[in-house]
Amino acid sequence: MHEVQLILINEFGEFRGQTATMNTEQYRNLQKLAKDFHLSAGFELTLEDGTWVVFPSEVIQKSILKVTNKTL
Repeated sequence: MHEVQLILINEFGEFRGQTATMNTEQYRNLQKLAKDFHLSAGFELTLEDGTWVVFPSEVIQKSILKVTNKTL
């Protein structure tokens, strides 16, 4: 099992998503999706405090997606 957190970093700051627990197959699928995240029309993220944000594509194209992983 993996405890994963998505962190979006851009000119507006660092946005930390809620942690999620997933199995190895789900984690591998996330890795595949993350490689092309900057090509998306937008990006939605639920933050640590439960708020929800949507980033437009022009912000995503200038962003870095960091994925932290703790193996449980």
